Amino acid sequence: MLVTDALISIPSEPPEIVQLTPYPLLFHARDQATEVVEDTPANRRRGWQRICLFAVYFRPSALEPVQFGQTIRDAFKSPDRSKKNYFGLYPFRWQPNWPQSFEQLRAGGRPFVAPILQTLIFPQAPQKVLDWADRIARWDFQQIIPCHFDAPIPINSRQFRQAFRFLERYSWGDRTSEAWNLALPEADFEFIRELEATLVKSGIARPPQDKV
Repeated sequence: MLVTDALISIPSEPPEIVQLTPYPLLFHARDQATEVVEDTPANRRRGWQRICLFAVYFRPSALEPVQFGQTIRDAFKSPDRSKKNYFGLYPFRWQPNWPQSFEQLRAGGRPFVAPILQTLIFPQAPQKVLDWADRIARWDFQQIIPCHFDAPIPINSRQFRQAFRFLERYSWGDRTSEAWNLALPEADFEFIRELEATLVKSGIARPPQDKV
């Protein structure tokens, strides 16, 4: 079944297509602007996992933004101030716990609803989303193909429905699989929730509806 953006699954290794030009992976594998990272499978994996945290959370809790002045000073010390390297700018500082944040996100590769959909989109009409998920869960399928990250993903209709339990006030489903019932860390949602509050305050978005 094709699911477009409804569910995603994060692979631990960078897909082959992004390794055709590995520079972005190595760029994000660095810990600071002055660091020169060797092109190794481990560093490619490191960069990929950090990119995943960026893509899913926008600003994960394990990421500490560097002040503008410090970013500029570090850029002048960078061994590569080319346009390709953003003129040496690297305004990120990853906390030591970022690998744990990634593993909590990946949770063994189980499919889940992306945080931006969990926060900004699906809570706008939780009952309609659950009705849709219930209807899809009556279909007979054994795998899904999202448009992003890993694919295809082995999954049955029951597991598909479980991914939408975050919209329910009380979830009584099958609790035998820890990975399937693992909620994403609330701390990693902080930036998206701040974004949500800003959009609601400005009238661009509506407040989320109550869980079902």
